Amino acid sequence: MDLSRIGHRLEVRFGLGSNPELRRGLYRRIEKLVEAEGEEVYVLVSQVAADAVGKRDEGRYFAFSVIRRLREHGYMAGIDL
Repeated sequence: MDLSRIGHRLEVRFGLGSNPELRRGLYRRIEKLVEAEGEEVYVLVSQVAADAVGKRDEGRYFAFSVIRRLREHGYMAGIDL
């Protein structure tokens, strides 16, 4: 598994949406979480990315769902949706 440059790869895959600064910040935070926590977070992010395929707005679905999933697993405590 290539755990490097997650933020950049997410940006290319899902774009920056209607609020580029916020979305880019999310991708950076995910990248830092992957660096700090390793493969478990990477797998969660990968699962959400796979779930986003075919959704009407894949980027929006991914952003909402990845925050929710990471919060459920205790990685983003204190982040409100």
